[in-house]
Amino acid sequence: MLQRILPIMLRSLGAFFASVATLAAQSYSPMYNPQSTNAQSWVCIDQYGQRIPYAYFYFYTGTYLNTNAHFHDDPSHPWSSATCTTTSSYQCLSATDVYAGPDGVFSLQINTTLIGQAEVLVITCSSGGGSVSGALNYAVGYNDLVYNDDPNVYVKIGGTDTGANTGHGSTAYNRYMQNTPSWQIWYATLDYLAAHPEISKVCLNDQALQYGGKFDSCALGGCPNPPYPNPVRPWISPHESHDRGTAADVAGIGSGQCANYGGSGVNVAEFIDRCVDHGAVRANSISEGNHAHCQFGDINAWPH
Repeated sequence: MLQRILPIMLRSLGAFFASVATLAAQSYSPMYNPQSTNAQSWVCIDQYGQRIPYAYFYFYTGTYLNTNAHFHDDPSHPWSSATCTTTSSYQCLSATDVYAGPDGVFSLQINTTLIGQAEVLVITCSSGGGSVSGALNYAVGYNDLVYNDDPNVYVKIGGTDTGANTGHGSTAYNRYMQNTPSWQIWYATLDYLAAHPEISKVCLNDQALQYGGKFDSCALGGCPNPPYPNPVRPWISPHESHDRGTAADVAGIGSGQCANYGGSGVNVAEFIDRCVDHGAVRANSISEGNHAHCQFGDINAWPH
């Protein structure tokens, strides 16, 4: 009789989920980087605490809906795949069916997409007429992002707080940055405000999602066109340079949304200069018409 599935090297399992369900955003461990390959090894344990040689395993992955501010869905929603490997396995019958080796160990790899979100790996082990299932909860994204806001100098705009409900949530979800860039944009803002005593706050909008990764571009039911390109490409980010938490957008002069909520638009070119003074990459810090886009990282340093 089988008692449980346990990973080798004391990797723990969470509760088994019979189906993928909605889960509120939270911190996850492990957190796998987008577009990465992550090797794992697992064993099946019998009632005596012994590994079962040549046990049969079947596994699959799923995604938890509504995590990382992906508050809508469509049939194209991607998530990571898991694939059998022969690193430790005796035989891969298919990508998701495998026999463990004589030491009871089988191996797989989780291949992540560019979408930051919470996901699950579900594994079933069978041997001698018994079977047992377990699950590993994990997330795709970056674990070094922090919420970036200072109400003394910033007005939060965007999302359902100050705009139409496009299904992407409030401003609580789109303003995460790495720690160093969050300070760099803050110091750039202080310098700009010091040169413009007539204003007290600027308006920040998109930075990154809580886990980073793609800002998915479509709401349930399809994308409006314009502004999205034709043909519509759901889950392809319109903000690829925001994937890693190194960029921030600041509203320019004439932004009604900014003025309506207590902020002042900036002179875009001048604000970009202040960002560059504090470490922004000049070539990738640009005017995007109604706002300044300040990029404090190498956009070739992460997949997008």
